[in-house]
Amino acid sequence: MADQKIPAASVEAVPAETGEVTRAPAPAKRAKGKTAKKPERRDDFCVYLGPTIIGVIQRGTVFTGSKQEVIASLSGAIERYPLIATLIVGSSTLPEDHIKVKKPGNLLYVNYHALAKGIK
Repeated sequence: MADQKIPAASVEAVPAETGEVTRAPAPAKRAKGKTAKKPERRDDFCVYLGPTIIGVIQRGTVFTGSKQEVIASLSGAIERYPLIATLIVGSSTLPEDHIKVKKPGNLLYVNYHALAKGIK
Protein backbone atom coordinates (compact mmCIF):
# COMPACT_ATOMS: atom_id res chain seq x y z
CA MET A 1 0.00 0.00 0.00
CA ALA A 2 2.93 2.32 0.45
CA ASP A 3 3.56 2.31 -3.32
CA GLN A 4 0.08 3.62 -4.23
CA LYS A 5 -0.33 7.33 -4.81
CA ILE A 6 -3.54 8.89 -3.52
CA PRO A 7 -4.79 12.12 -5.07
CA ALA A 8 -4.83 14.95 -2.56
CA ALA A 9 -8.47 15.75 -3.32
CA SER A 10 -9.62 12.32 -2.17
CA VAL A 11 -7.74 12.29 1.12
CA GLU A 12 -9.95 12.91 4.11
CA ALA A 13 -7.58 12.39 7.04
CA VAL A 14 -4.32 10.70 7.92
CA PRO A 15 -4.42 9.23 11.42
CA ALA A 16 -1.04 9.69 13.14
CA GLU A 17 -0.82 6.38 15.00
CA THR A 18 -1.70 3.90 12.21
CA GLY A 19 -0.49 5.69 9.11
CA GLU A 20 -3.57 4.49 7.14
CA VAL A 21 -5.19 6.87 4.74
CA THR A 22 -8.96 7.16 4.61
CA ARG A 23 -10.66 8.36 1.46
CA ALA A 24 -13.56 10.73 1.25
CA PRO A 25 -16.67 9.35 -0.41
CA ALA A 26 -16.76 9.85 -4.17
CA PRO A 27 -19.11 12.58 -5.40
CA ALA A 28 -22.48 11.32 -6.63
CA LYS A 29 -22.66 10.85 -10.39
CA ARG A 30 -25.65 11.60 -12.57
CA ALA A 31 -27.08 8.82 -14.65
CA LYS A 32 -26.38 9.48 -18.31
CA GLY A 33 -29.32 10.19 -20.55
CA LYS A 34 -31.55 11.37 -17.72
CA THR A 35 -32.18 15.05 -17.23
CA ALA A 36 -33.71 16.73 -14.26
CA LYS A 37 -37.39 17.47 -14.68
CA LYS A 38 -38.17 21.10 -15.22
CA PRO A 39 -40.77 22.45 -12.88
CA GLU A 40 -44.17 22.74 -14.47
CA ARG A 41 -44.85 26.31 -15.50
CA ARG A 42 -47.89 27.91 -13.97
CA ASP A 43 -49.61 30.70 -15.83
CA ASP A 44 -50.38 33.70 -13.63
CA PHE A 45 -52.25 35.47 -16.39
CA CYS A 46 -53.40 34.99 -19.99
CA VAL A 47 -53.46 37.32 -22.98
CA TYR A 48 -55.73 37.37 -26.02
CA LEU A 49 -53.55 37.64 -29.13
CA GLY A 50 -56.32 37.59 -31.72
CA PRO A 51 -57.85 40.48 -33.66
CA THR A 52 -60.18 42.95 -31.97
CA ILE A 53 -63.83 42.04 -32.35
CA ILE A 54 -65.80 45.19 -31.54
CA GLY A 55 -68.22 44.62 -28.69
CA VAL A 56 -66.75 41.18 -27.93
CA ILE A 57 -63.02 41.23 -27.18
CA GLN A 58 -60.01 43.46 -27.77
CA ARG A 59 -56.55 42.40 -28.93
CA GLY A 60 -54.02 42.35 -26.09
CA THR A 61 -56.58 41.99 -23.31
CA VAL A 62 -54.95 40.56 -20.17
CA PHE A 63 -56.92 38.13 -18.00
CA THR A 64 -55.96 36.89 -14.54
CA GLY A 65 -56.12 33.18 -13.80
CA SER A 66 -55.40 30.01 -15.74
CA LYS A 67 -56.31 29.46 -19.37
CA GLN A 68 -59.18 27.14 -18.43
CA GLU A 69 -60.67 29.79 -16.11
CA VAL A 70 -60.40 32.48 -18.78
CA ILE A 71 -62.00 30.29 -21.44
CA ALA A 72 -64.84 29.47 -19.02
CA SER A 73 -65.41 33.18 -18.35
CA LEU A 74 -65.51 33.94 -22.09
CA SER A 75 -67.84 31.07 -22.97
CA GLY A 76 -70.43 33.37 -24.59
CA ALA A 77 -67.89 34.95 -26.94
CA ILE A 78 -66.27 31.58 -27.66
CA GLU A 79 -69.64 30.07 -28.63
CA ARG A 80 -70.01 32.81 -31.23
CA TYR A 81 -66.33 32.85 -32.31
CA PRO A 82 -64.69 29.49 -31.39
CA LEU A 83 -61.22 30.55 -32.60
CA ILE A 84 -60.97 33.03 -29.72
CA ALA A 85 -60.11 30.10 -27.41
CA THR A 86 -57.10 29.15 -29.54
CA LEU A 87 -55.72 32.69 -29.40
CA ILE A 88 -55.69 32.99 -25.61
CA VAL A 89 -52.16 32.18 -24.42
CA GLY A 90 -50.64 31.77 -21.00
CA SER A 91 -47.92 33.94 -19.52
CA SER A 92 -45.37 31.13 -19.73
CA THR A 93 -45.53 31.01 -23.55
CA LEU A 94 -46.49 34.61 -24.28
CA PRO A 95 -43.19 35.79 -25.83
CA GLU A 96 -42.98 32.87 -28.27
CA ASP A 97 -46.69 32.97 -29.10
CA HIS A 98 -46.61 36.72 -29.76
CA ILE A 99 -44.02 36.07 -32.48
CA LYS A 100 -45.89 33.03 -33.85
CA VAL A 101 -49.06 35.08 -34.46
CA LYS A 102 -47.07 37.28 -36.85
CA LYS A 103 -45.12 34.53 -38.67
CA PRO A 104 -46.73 32.30 -41.31
CA GLY A 105 -46.46 28.55 -40.95
CA ASN A 106 -48.04 27.85 -37.58
CA LEU A 107 -51.49 27.38 -36.09
CA LEU A 108 -51.64 30.68 -34.21
CA TYR A 109 -51.03 32.58 -37.44
CA VAL A 110 -53.66 30.56 -39.31
CA ASN A 111 -56.27 30.97 -36.55
CA TYR A 112 -55.62 34.71 -36.25
CA HIS A 113 -56.17 35.27 -39.97
CA ALA A 114 -59.17 32.92 -40.15
CA LEU A 115 -60.83 34.79 -37.29
CA ALA A 116 -59.95 38.19 -38.78
CA LYS A 117 -61.41 37.14 -42.12
CA GLY A 118 -64.57 35.76 -40.51
CA ILE A 119 -65.50 38.88 -38.55
CA LYS A 120 -65.71 41.27 -41.50
